[in-house]
Amino acid sequence: MFDERAYRLFEEITLHDKMSKFEVMRVLNLTERQLQYDLDKVNDALQMMSLPTIKMEEQNFFIDNQLKKRIEIGMPLNINAKHFVIPEETRSLLIYLYTFIRSEALSNYHYQLLLGVSKNTALTDVKKAKLNCEEWGINLVYSRKEGYHLKGTENKKWQFASYCIDYLLSQPLGKELIILIIKAWRKEEELVLVQQAVDELVKKSHLRLVKSRKAEMILHILFITLRNKTEKLQYTEFEKQLLQRQLLFEKGKKLAASLLIKKNEPVLYFLTVQLLITQEEIEDKENPFLEELAEQIIEEFEKRTLLPIYNKEQLKISLYNHLVPAFFRITFSIPLVNPMVARIKTEYADLFEFVKRALDPLSALTGKSISETEISFFTLHFGGYLEKNKEKEPEKINALVVCSNGVSTSIMLRSQLQDMFPNIHFSRIHSVEELHHIPITEYDLIFSTVEVISIKPVYRVNPLLTDIEKNYLIQSVAAQFPRLNLKNISIDQLMKIINKHTEVKDEKKLVSELVDLIYSREIEKGGYKPMLSELLTKDMIQFTDEEMDWKESIAKAAQPLVDSNKVQSKYVEAMIKNVEEIGTYIHIGKGIAIPHARPEAGVNSLGISFLRTTTPVLLLDKEEHKIDIFICLAAIDNQAHLKALAQITKLLSNDETLNAIKESKTAEEIIVIIKKGEDE
Repeated sequence: MFDERAYRLFEEITLHDKMSKFEVMRVLNLTERQLQYDLDKVNDALQMMSLPTIKMEEQNFFIDNQLKKRIEIGMPLNINAKHFVIPEETRSLLIYLYTFIRSEALSNYHYQLLLGVSKNTALTDVKKAKLNCEEWGINLVYSRKEGYHLKGTENKKWQFASYCIDYLLSQPLGKELIILIIKAWRKEEELVLVQQAVDELVKKSHLRLVKSRKAEMILHILFITLRNKTEKLQYTEFEKQLLQRQLLFEKGKKLAASLLIKKNEPVLYFLTVQLLITQEEIEDKENPFLEELAEQIIEEFEKRTLLPIYNKEQLKISLYNHLVPAFFRITFSIPLVNPMVARIKTEYADLFEFVKRALDPLSALTGKSISETEISFFTLHFGGYLEKNKEKEPEKINALVVCSNGVSTSIMLRSQLQDMFPNIHFSRIHSVEELHHIPITEYDLIFSTVEVISIKPVYRVNPLLTDIEKNYLIQSVAAQFPRLNLKNISIDQLMKIINKHTEVKDEKKLVSELVDLIYSREIEKGGYKPMLSELLTKDMIQFTDEEMDWKESIAKAAQPLVDSNKVQSKYVEAMIKNVEEIGTYIHIGKGIAIPHARPEAGVNSLGISFLRTTTPVLLLDKEEHKIDIFICLAAIDNQAHLKALAQITKLLSNDETLNAIKESKTAEEIIVIIKKGEDE
């Protein structure tokens, strides 16, 4: 029988069939004994479904062509409750979806049959389902006449159903579990009809949809039609008018007609919203206010991170493509699932906080707070643009990136790949559908988050790569493209040597650091993000009673950076030139200015210096821009300074702390305030 861990092994082997036994063990963090145990489970389940088993010979896996073909075309396994152990945390979600589309009175026995569990286990799962429902403002209740059923507004019931579907699709076995519910009500034919209707609309209307979102949408439409209560969905007059103005409203009508759905206004609004939140590229500009919003968000991001975006028009276009679905999700309170949220918040902690603040205009427009899940996708979006804008060596190898996870994830994936393979030229992100229209002479290899078939080498990747995944990917590419001259060092072989001669306390951490050391281009310059107190030391802090103009003030503020060789003198000139050309953007309010320029203008190492002037200085000689604190920033890349900048922002946004800084007379007093802020 499959369980979640065994199914992950099945996915890893079938999706990356060239991975060795030891590579799979390291990726899934399995011992040799666990691997064999899980492989036996996988093969037992395959035999029960009359499918060929997976064999292992000489440390490599062998997959039968019949099984491989089934997986390549995306055909789900013919699974029932006897073939796997359903994870405890998902059983309550399955109970909800099963109840959401019920066509008869339900008893506890129905849930037992669905989940393949005992009476007591089913009762425990029902209790958990009730608690889940309460969190969404719904009640799961029981009566003799109606059995188990749902109480609450139709909008709330649908929102939770939407979350359950999307969460399950993000989990191993999720798609098969949802199909299990559909089969339980004998509604497989309806699923096929919805898929056909959506595919026909996409083809005729030339819609560009995110593949993973399209899969969600098909199930959303199926479940809402099987429930057959769309007339109870509530929309405000503002929401109705907003949707009626969208060009996709007419396409929503066509979709409703092809699905033969009972004609009512709410279903048209529902289908329109589904189409809006599933778009990949938005060519129609019927929402100019969202174009303006994209500009505002970029400006906020620039202002808060001190990172001017030079390819702003390109960023604006891609941000707009992401912003339109996000705006309609937030406006209509549609939940979003992103399993990478915790990892993004950890690995891009400072960037996440800056992006969160940059989204204030979106929050103000919708009148709603932006969820961490939404923020995480925007973080991926901006993270992909934090690259050095340097001239690159002429590239000889061309690669396509195929990603089904949406604009933001695609940008971050491309950014990771560019960092790993600096000598490969990456085209813009493509969809699977576009791939068939691109001549094979235009590319040498493909990186894809979904299964694609091509005569050129294809590398299956996750949207956010772990260090171990990066290691194996680089080795795979290096083996097929030796002219790239990559550092093709096997971490496995390295670890064998290390383990042979020493005792390793934390093998996982050691592997991660070795991958960073060997493969990351930025490890020397940007790998470490120091605290503010480590940068703003006593020798970097100055006070002055001199009367100076703004140019002299910037030069004096930067002098400690020049003296310590953190910047070249031309960097000071570049900071002054920026103000002359761009304006007073370095004034962040409250009498504080943060002069800075691009790293290539003369930065040798990361540094920050501080100048407090007794007499306020007029920036660009403008009375409305009085400055008495100059903080010069010398950044070596677009990431390393973010932690220190986040701490500066936190300190200066607190009026009490800012007053204490302005009243300080010595560098020691400033340092005490900074360290106190870091400890809080």
